[in-house]
Amino acid sequence: MQTLRTFLQLILFTGAFSMMFSSCISHKAMITLNGSEEAPKELKSDELVQYTQLQEFQSYKVQPFDQLLIKVNAFDGSTEEFLNREFKTENTYTRDIDYNPSSLYFNSYFVDDAGFIHLPLLGDIEVSGLTTSQIKVKLDEAYLPYLKFASTSVKLSNSRVTIFGEVNNPGVYYLYNEKNTILDAISMAGDFTEFGNRENVKLIRLTDEGSKTIYLNLHRSDFIYTEYYYLKPSDVIYIEPTKGKSRDVGARFTSVVLSAISVAVLVLNIFIK
Repeated sequence: MQTLRTFLQLILFTGAFSMMFSSCISHKAMITLNGSEEAPKELKSDELVQYTQLQEFQSYKVQPFDQLLIKVNAFDGSTEEFLNREFKTENTYTRDIDYNPSSLYFNSYFVDDAGFIHLPLLGDIEVSGLTTSQIKVKLDEAYLPYLKFASTSVKLSNSRVTIFGEVNNPGVYYLYNEKNTILDAISMAGDFTEFGNRENVKLIRLTDEGSKTIYLNLHRSDFIYTEYYYLKPSDVIYIEPTKGKSRDVGARFTSVVLSAISVAVLVLNIFIK
């Protein structure tokens, strides 16, 4: 009986010792942009540490199956009323939209598989391969024969990114800026969890050739000088777990086993006494 108790105590001690070290994650692994660059020891707030030209931002070009939110404004009264509608300084616009995903879906024009949208008065208009600014210019010119001082507004309403894995708030996030970065997406998702692997962030992007998968090392700052620093609509970001997570799961299982052993040792001590 004494030998059994000693054996259980030995297992308890060994398990506790191994659990203490198995789930450890280094401090460096939990820091984004922790690469080889080192800041000066005496850093002044106005001192330029590093400067490299970012890659020029390329505006998104509309593709088949995109959704476009289009508003058309035209002169049909006084100049003052027209300008108020155009710049929305008064609530005179009659097609007010609650800008949530479902409202955007039902109030948008879909680009068909041939790259066209169908608009009142104009019929089929080809928009695939154009930016929203180029589409606006094209529609303004197309509406001139029908409307006086026609002015359109064109927005991409399906601009969203999906982020999941080791972030605190995974999900689908809609983007309301022209320029959005992968760091913006990670921030919207609540940042990495303690087990997020910053060395192997997976970015899945739809291209004309098909789905493209890119692996980014966010420990190094040079990823911001690549074309993948800026997000594109429908990008998918996956943050894989570090090896420390599997060890953590194992450690939690071990803690349950050790708790059971400690109870067994306690009960054994009672019977021995």
